[in-house]
Amino acid sequence: MADSDYYEALAVSPDASQEEIRKAYRRLAKKYHPDRHGGSKSAEEKFKKIADAYGVLGDPKKRKQYDQLRQAGMRGGRFEGFEGWEGVFGGGKAGWQSGQDIRFENLGGLGEMFSNIFGAGGRAGASQAARRGGRDISSAITIPFETAVRGGSVEVKVPREKGCPACGGSGAARDSKVETCPQCGGSGQILSGQGGFSVARPCPACFGRGKIIQKPCPNCRGAGVVTEATRIEVHIPQGVQDGQKLRLSGLGEPGRGGAGAGDLLLEVRVESHPDFERKGRDIYSEANVDMIDAALGAEVDVQTLQGPVTVKVPPGSQPGQKLRLRGHGLQTSDGRKGDHYVRLKVSVPERLTPEQKKLLERLRRTPTASTHKT
Repeated sequence: MADSDYYEALAVSPDASQEEIRKAYRRLAKKYHPDRHGGSKSAEEKFKKIADAYGVLGDPKKRKQYDQLRQAGMRGGRFEGFEGWEGVFGGGKAGWQSGQDIRFENLGGLGEMFSNIFGAGGRAGASQAARRGGRDISSAITIPFETAVRGGSVEVKVPREKGCPACGGSGAARDSKVETCPQCGGSGQILSGQGGFSVARPCPACFGRGKIIQKPCPNCRGAGVVTEATRIEVHIPQGVQDGQKLRLSGLGEPGRGGAGAGDLLLEVRVESHPDFERKGRDIYSEANVDMIDAALGAEVDVQTLQGPVTVKVPPGSQPGQKLRLRGHGLQTSDGRKGDHYVRLKVSVPERLTPEQKKLLERLRRTPTASTHKT
């Protein structure tokens, strides 16, 4: 484990998105690359820490495991709260000795988790560097209310990385010379002892490519990949809710070395409707009724998701009272149906004719049932 927190190394919050982490890494890697500092040792150490941090936080699965260890109290090359592992790590209660060769296979399930995070090193690490699954992409999509209710297909634009067409993904200009990296021997990784572990990290000299490019491709600036907006048709299931996330397998970043692509995670945002309000599977709307109709009872037509429905307003209905229409709500993809609730808005005339005013005065003087209650 690095001496400092990986989030601190990349200057990001623990709540940062994967895109924010990637941008932070690229910015800092360019800033502290040894070639830009004349071989400065301090810049090289800073670059190593940045590469170590991104090697873990840049992978959602490794990041999740690192967060678990971070919460459990793994700090500064020692475990707080893992006292039962002193014999395995060596070093007793004070923690293991720096520079010891700790074999992940000796740690059982815990070792497998460490190996997933830090890399197994050696040939396995080089193999993992050459063959790596694509990262997931997170994005958001806004859909109309009707599409959320009935389902359908929408087209979205998603920024995705693809191999640079100018250099074929090599990162080198056409007239550039490409040599095997002398620092990592072409593996793309180097090993360093940190906190008792031999940690495999991307080679700082070749950025994990295993090759040294004399002249980078001007189109991708040596990255080997370019980002472009890709149009994707997405199926929206019936009854999807605002804030719900859809996982589309294989539509994330492409993998390397024949590994599978990541997934596309879409957060659905549903536009509001001028007449309907949704709560789960239930739909709410309002209906205006005259105060006389509210008092004597009447029938009103209301619009539902299935079309217009005639609703009986019972005598003595009050403002804000809800009338329930069973089964007229939203139907989800599993066949379940909600209800439709109609809120009554009782309207009072602003102007009265002389005859209407007399009638209301007579009504006010007439004793009602409520005046005789004790």
